[in-house]
Amino acid sequence: MTPAFAPALLFFDPHEEEKHRAKTRPLPDAKVEKDERLFCSTCRHPVTHLNQRIAVGGGHEHRCINPQGIVYRIGCFREASCAADGETTMEYTWFRGYAWRIAYCAQCQAHLGWEFQSDNDCFHGLIVDRLISVGPVKN
Repeated sequence: MTPAFAPALLFFDPHEEEKHRAKTRPLPDAKVEKDERLFCSTCRHPVTHLNQRIAVGGGHEHRCINPQGIVYRIGCFREASCAADGETTMEYTWFRGYAWRIAYCAQCQAHLGWEFQSDNDCFHGLIVDRLISVGPVKN
């Protein structure tokens, strides 16, 4: 049985398939320091670096809506130290040609986003509001 979803939950316009086809590319250097790290906002575990930002489907940051209507603002990163869980699926993917699975903080298991995989590419779509630029507290 296929669930029915309201038109507002469609993730892309099928008539503009080429426009929405996921294509990853590094973002131009914007004078990003190598140590500008991003951390899990829950436990402050290092997750990725600003120099890992990439553009996918025309941009680094995307506003995505899941089938339950929850809106996420995600940023795309080439590498991230997340733990990924479960089998990948193409169902309800936000990036055409990429299967996804949930990505968690490797330390506290907070949901940080998704790992996206194609036959020859992989990237992380991380929830922007769940990352911070302030690292661990020094005692």
